[in-house]
Amino acid sequence: MYQSKYEWKVRKKTADMEEETVQAFKLNNLEKTVLENRGYTAQADLNRIFRPESYDASLILGMESATSRIEKAIANDESILVYGDFDADGITSTVLLTNALKQKTLNVEFIIPDRISDGYGPNMSIFEEVVVGQFDLVITVDNGISGKKEIAFLTENGVDVIVVDHHAFGENIPDVTIIHPDHPEGSYPCNALAGVGITYKLVQALGLDRREDLALVAIGTVADLVPVIDENKKLVMEGLEVLNDRPLLGIKSLLRSAGHDGLIDEETIGFTIAPRLNATGRLGEASIAVELLMEEDPDAAYELSMAVERMNQERKQIVEEIHAEAAEMIDGTSQINVVYKEGWHPGVIGIVASRLVDQFGKPAIVFTLDGESYRGSARSIEGVDLHGVLKEHSNHYTSYGGHSQALGVEVADSDIELFKEELEQYFESLGLDLRPVKHIDYQLKSGNMTMKEFERFERLKPFGQSFRAPIFMVNNAKIGMIRQVGKDKSHIKITIPELDLDVIGFKFGHLSHEVGNGDTISLIGTVNINEFNQKRSLQMVLLDAGIDTVQIMDMRSRTDQQFDMISKDDVFLIQKDREKKGQNYYHYGERLPFVTGSVVLRDLPDSLDDLTYSLNDIHVSKMILIFHSKTELFFSGIPGRNDIEKLRNVVESAEDGSINLARHAPPLSKKLGVTMTFLKMMTDIMEDLQIIELKNGIVYKGNVDTDWNLNESTHFRLLNSRMEAETRLKMSSTNELKQYVRALISN
Repeated sequence: MYQSKYEWKVRKKTADMEEETVQAFKLNNLEKTVLENRGYTAQADLNRIFRPESYDASLILGMESATSRIEKAIANDESILVYGDFDADGITSTVLLTNALKQKTLNVEFIIPDRISDGYGPNMSIFEEVVVGQFDLVITVDNGISGKKEIAFLTENGVDVIVVDHHAFGENIPDVTIIHPDHPEGSYPCNALAGVGITYKLVQALGLDRREDLALVAIGTVADLVPVIDENKKLVMEGLEVLNDRPLLGIKSLLRSAGHDGLIDEETIGFTIAPRLNATGRLGEASIAVELLMEEDPDAAYELSMAVERMNQERKQIVEEIHAEAAEMIDGTSQINVVYKEGWHPGVIGIVASRLVDQFGKPAIVFTLDGESYRGSARSIEGVDLHGVLKEHSNHYTSYGGHSQALGVEVADSDIELFKEELEQYFESLGLDLRPVKHIDYQLKSGNMTMKEFERFERLKPFGQSFRAPIFMVNNAKIGMIRQVGKDKSHIKITIPELDLDVIGFKFGHLSHEVGNGDTISLIGTVNINEFNQKRSLQMVLLDAGIDTVQIMDMRSRTDQQFDMISKDDVFLIQKDREKKGQNYYHYGERLPFVTGSVVLRDLPDSLDDLTYSLNDIHVSKMILIFHSKTELFFSGIPGRNDIEKLRNVVESAEDGSINLARHAPPLSKKLGVTMTFLKMMTDIMEDLQIIELKNGIVYKGNVDTDWNLNESTHFRLLNSRMEAETRLKMSSTNELKQYVRALISN
């Protein structure tokens, strides 16, 4: 068996979609099933997916006050500061508003705080040293809602402030104009806009919006993981059109530096553009990303994009090093992984925490020492409210904030070990084996998803938070072909002939050690259309795999032997005359433990009965079949009655009734037309049956005349048993052998 990393939960519909709705949106069965399983059944629900709309910016509470103050500042040539944030949402928000205001005034600048030295949001030191006395109006974008004290300092010193933010309201709200899609006193139809989305609504209200701005809105919206439905979906759709039609020079240069060529979709943003913009903020230089997105000179844009690419590579290297160190600290026995160390880069510990969750399937908190406190980033799995756990079951923290799945934590240096032990003990007391969850939208069966159906299914895109790309399941299907691919053989390709489906699994190369051609496997993943050599086919991108049956690996052929699959701790079955190298070595004919992980059938057994006795009724997850033997009887054969009679006649016709094998064995074997090995088998059998006597290498006639039976020879029975074992275990096909071994285990 092979345990899946995730718990697979198949979505089930709770209501049927009315036929009128199906016809109105021209839904095929695939679309209808996926939407029903996700709870989208009413026309209003489907409108948010298929026909999203934008809403009038004037519906946002405070918009009139904000635009009036900005227009006044422009008219009076006041100094305006755009105060941004260091992630992709904050960067795009900063570029969007700064560029918009520059259409009307040159008296506008931007500042993005340093993630490491300044921290998130309004910063008192920056306001004291750079803002007061130099700017008349500060507009915060993608931050500000939690900065009441700092913002009050500005207003007390004659600086007006407008907060443009989308983060959750706390108890202390700044006493200034606030532009927020989910204002408690407002009623804007789409309350889940990203920071760049609400900034775009301000730009719209000012009458300064341009089509090219939508590219920035799409990037920030996808990057910040807000729900991609309703107005957010419309903004992303329109932004992707701009990105593919006429991308900003900075984005074009960034993609070229990253080696991306071709269609730009939400995955391009999520996996290529956003990580690079975020890398600048993580390393404390987000202003470089702002300058890149504002740049109009191709040569300068190229230089900036290469600088961003180098920073992204540096970020990757830092993450890899910290992740490797953190993973070494985890023994896999706890239901939550808490790791800490001095010197880890604070800008990437959130990524490392996510990596640990993905690797071990448990919630994770990664801390780095900052002065006398450890500052940490926590990530959880579905069903585990880590925010609530800290609130109710931990006393050894200084502060924390965030939401159920991702939050920041600060713990005093002196309390860090107590904090770790407290959480580990709490999760241990639950008695649970925590696993992350993947929700399955659709089970693939023969004929239930055609290329034509899937092509229409593409109109559900772009996918994102709250409306993710559907996950498909293949349940207990037979593998046509499986092979490792990639330079380091770390990826896998699988074909499922009954579904006419190809599967690519990145970082799943190890699966080739678990199953082979003809085996049964269950898979989950997303599906796309793969185009290769002018052929289009459906391809699953693997997310997880599970094997419900015993995994049987056929390594009889030297070309199939992958000894890296074998651990010294596996159970080994060996021939009776071979030396045991440890307590995990067993001779054929001995009972194996009832529950066993992996069993290696290293040698060929002397008999099928011995094999049956050892394997009967054991619970095993994997079996590796090698069946090594020094001699092969299948091709040489074993002596029969006619062979014995020939040798007997030769012995009886000898001049003195004897044959000296030391001198005459080679010519004797040549005369009989057999090998020396075959001759040795004959003499052993005849000695068993007392047809001959063998003394000091000389053969004499025995006491038996004609009344003898081959099966009375112990040596013949052993040879016959070995021949049966060899025929069954070494000469059968892979599928025949696997069926035979599975039958032995289940009996």
